[in-house]
Amino acid sequence: MQFIKIKSYINVFKKGIKPDPYVNFVDWGNQHFRLTKESSVEPGQYRTSRTPWVAEILMELSPQSSTQEVIVIKPTQMAFTTIGNVFLCGIAHRYPGPAMFVQPTDDMAKRHSKKKLAPTVRAIPCLEDIIKPTKSRDAGNTLLLKEFPGGSWTLTGSNSPTSARSDSVRYLVLDDYDGFIQDAGGEGSPGDLFKKRTDAFGSKKKIYINSTPTTKGTSHIEVEWEESSQGYFNVPCPHCNAFQFLEFGGEDAEYGIKFTRDDDGQVDDAWYVCQHCKKRIDEYKKTDMLVNGKYIHKYPNRKKRGFKVNSQYSPLGWVPWSQVAEEFLKAVKSLRRGDSRLMKTWVNTRQAETWEEAGDQPEWNKLSARAESYKVLTVPFGGMLLAAGVDTQDNRLEVLIEAYGRNEESWVISQETLYGNPDRPEVWKRLDEMLFRTYQHESGAEMHIENMGIDTGGHKTQAVYNYCRTRSPVVFALKGASTPGSPILGRPNKQDINYKGEKIKRGVSLWQVGSDIAKGTIYNRLKLTEPGPGYIHFPIGLPDEFYKQLTAEKLVTTYNKQGFTVKKWTKTRERNDVLDCKVYAYAAAIKAGLSRRDWDQIEKSLKRSVQEEISQKIHKSQRQSSNSPLKGRNLNPYNKR
Repeated sequence: MQFIKIKSYINVFKKGIKPDPYVNFVDWGNQHFRLTKESSVEPGQYRTSRTPWVAEILMELSPQSSTQEVIVIKPTQMAFTTIGNVFLCGIAHRYPGPAMFVQPTDDMAKRHSKKKLAPTVRAIPCLEDIIKPTKSRDAGNTLLLKEFPGGSWTLTGSNSPTSARSDSVRYLVLDDYDGFIQDAGGEGSPGDLFKKRTDAFGSKKKIYINSTPTTKGTSHIEVEWEESSQGYFNVPCPHCNAFQFLEFGGEDAEYGIKFTRDDDGQVDDAWYVCQHCKKRIDEYKKTDMLVNGKYIHKYPNRKKRGFKVNSQYSPLGWVPWSQVAEEFLKAVKSLRRGDSRLMKTWVNTRQAETWEEAGDQPEWNKLSARAESYKVLTVPFGGMLLAAGVDTQDNRLEVLIEAYGRNEESWVISQETLYGNPDRPEVWKRLDEMLFRTYQHESGAEMHIENMGIDTGGHKTQAVYNYCRTRSPVVFALKGASTPGSPILGRPNKQDINYKGEKIKRGVSLWQVGSDIAKGTIYNRLKLTEPGPGYIHFPIGLPDEFYKQLTAEKLVTTYNKQGFTVKKWTKTRERNDVLDCKVYAYAAAIKAGLSRRDWDQIEKSLKRSVQEEISQKIHKSQRQSSNSPLKGRNLNPYNKR
């Protein structure tokens, strides 16, 4: 019996000193990692064969590889954050050491820990005795810190400068890198600061950085990608077996995604055309193409390894090629109206490319040179909705009236300055004259302003409220939204309160206006060169000052107090009243239902009103001629018998 005990102790001792077997993170993930319903639409055993482009990345992150930095530039929802989770769980089980997982903010890190990592750990049996559930009284086991034998996980946000300069870590994950702040409390790039925390581990460190790119020139991941090996995931054509990177291509390209549309303009079929043999590849063949795919690196000798795919690689059941094409068509339609937001989203999140902002100032003299032959105060035929924007100054009101038509094409109808103190009633009476004025449409019909938005951001807020209160809902009060990226016209808030401090339901409302988005849209439209969707028309007779004020701002990159990159519109000259009025008039048109109008019906109504007016004049003329002494006489010299 004593001999058996000694032998047992010897076996345990041998097992303890035996080195870890060669286990890379591809094999470990396929054997141990599980996707949960909280973290995936396909819960169950993790399989790299479902997303084959992740295998080489996991191999490079494995300790057996000499690679120290792995960079991924990616679209959204393509399993790259999951790679970070496999990485963390694998090191906890097989290669323990201090690890850090960084997301843009602390709140995001907490959410990731609670919604993604915690359910994942519970689902993996081999981690059950290694990583314990979060306990508020256990300092080594919190939502943002998980300690285990031989190592730990620290989760934090890029907005926590102290995290970037505390203890050393061997393993580092920078997730959603383009969302990081630009400056960590005045100490420089947080990404660089986090990287320095791995220096003590030398060649044994591992850094994994991934992100969907954002704007060219300010994108963090773009910089990392440019320094990397730049590996593109290539797949073989099922016809000619030639490898290629799947590109969207576009309608004019000889290869890439091609599609057809049904009678309603919706994409009803999509396929891929091989770059080499130009044969059609149906999407069901994509699974085999992905399994046989491989990364081809542009700079294979670079130590920093870079990897890239786009949404064309999305496996069957995720994002189909038809959806990529449909989103592209919607973005193009929006772009033709001068609104680039959908196209930016598509370029970033589907093609994994940076977006280059078009925030340069349009040249005012070129806009002036393209003025058209219609006169001020007349409405060209395409304009079928009148809207006005009013900017309030201490000594005047600036007023812009515009007509809108199909696809948000617009015409400037009038721009006037009403001098006078807005605290006095005289200037508002003059605004009433403009509000209730009849405007002549090219068809002959008469039109009136449907909505007028007035700025309350100056020193005359109460005077604006008083005017709007008695002319609602045609006239409404507005104010620029303080949050960047707000919609052009947000939800209204009641401003009037009773003696109890309660808001009065029928009181004046204040509408929030997303000026930054509106100005970007306007500038994009000013750069359009052909009349059509989004194009802005100008009448003859507008002074140069009008065009100078319309182009008086430019979009610049700056940083907020928290260190995040922000785009800000900055004045390049003192007065920008016309641009502000244009924003307010656009918001007024949106409030009037710009995107919901039945333009065919409006056009018929305009024609009908003209015909009715002509008929009334004819009947009136006939009644008058019935009493004429010339009644019954043939006055046409060419119609004599």
